Amino acid sequence: MSNRSGLLLSLGMLLCFGCGQPDDRLPTARVTGTVAFDGKPLTSGNIMFFPVSGGKHAVGMIGDDGAFHLSTYESGDGAIPGEHKVVIQVSHGSPDGTAVPQKTPRIPVKYSQRNTTTLIAEITAEGENQLNLNVLP
Repeated sequence: MSNRSGLLLSLGMLLCFGCGQPDDRLPTARVTGTVAFDGKPLTSGNIMFFPVSGGKHAVGMIGDDGAFHLSTYESGDGAIPGEHKVVIQVSHGSPDGTAVPQKTPRIPVKYSQRNTTTLIAEITAEGENQLNLNVLP
């Protein structure tokens, strides 16, 4: 085998080393739960979990009963295990700018931003991650 053939073979093997790897996704764990404000379920909005150690954040929609499930890469796949800052954003207007009935209370602004939220959640790699969060005024 010539040096050139050996070099091409080595280069081909090096390029294929990553073949079959879906991507650089970190493992996730399923997360479901409820979110309330001062003991009463939030009835709309979004909840986001930002990993403290870095990585892609998880997002979930808050349902009429305050329930949510998180998605990071695919629907319902959960969040990256570890400690997370939790952000809650509640909308009180409709997409066309008209007013909607006030069913969901206004929560303090600090919970709606990653750098000011005081909500922290720990996601474990094993077992159920069933979280019941209560935001205080």
